[in-house]
Amino acid sequence: MQNYKMCIAYDGRKYKGFNTIKDDTEKSIQGKLEAILLKLYEKEVEVIGAVSTDAGVHATGQIVNFKAVDERLTEKELLDYFEKYLTDDIIVLSIEAVDERFHSRYLSKKVTYEYHLWKKDAPNRPLFERQYVNLMNQLLDVAKIQKAAKDFLGEHDFSAFTTNKKVKNPVKEVFALDVEDTEHEIIITLTASGFLLNMERLMVGTLVQVGLGQLPINAVEQALMAQDTKFVGHKAGADALTLMHVEY
Repeated sequence: MQNYKMCIAYDGRKYKGFNTIKDDTEKSIQGKLEAILLKLYEKEVEVIGAVSTDAGVHATGQIVNFKAVDERLTEKELLDYFEKYLTDDIIVLSIEAVDERFHSRYLSKKVTYEYHLWKKDAPNRPLFERQYVNLMNQLLDVAKIQKAAKDFLGEHDFSAFTTNKKVKNPVKEVFALDVEDTEHEIIITLTASGFLLNMERLMVGTLVQVGLGQLPINAVEQALMAQDTKFVGHKAGADALTLMHVEY
């Protein structure tokens, strides 16, 4: 069997996440991809995603891999086959044959997300962007957000920043956390060795509440040191979050 690595992008608004949901494969990205492979090979083929994005979360560079039953199609023909049957909100960007040991999830080294906050004092309301931003109804103190964001950098136990309290390995390394202040938006970019369930959304939610003055500026430091969720903010909405790329 030939192992294939595929880069895909999708609009996550209509889906309950990347992973297949039992008895509801139409509502997952994985389910859509596996249905096309079943049609092609007449056998079930598992599609493994690098990141299990949440319901409503988008992607511009999700990486998946699958092991084809045979090599009846070339890489280009496989890409064309997917594109023929995929819905308009999922596209295949590239596909390549890789070593059988390649695993999109276990071999990933860095994962980058981007979160968009539309500023209350922006010159205008969002139009084309309105489905992909968190529209703020209060002013944010960007300087506070930038200062608090620095406390996330490095290797930490992120047990307080996940909704999965039974996680086996809560230690992750945050390589970069950039907060960009533009005319219309505040764009938060997070790069880490990996993310626990809802970790990126809780990180953003905490920074937003620091920027609103609802949490102290040292909330991140306190949450990481005490492993206490009382210092952790709300879970930021999914529709403004995008998986940008995965590095190996």
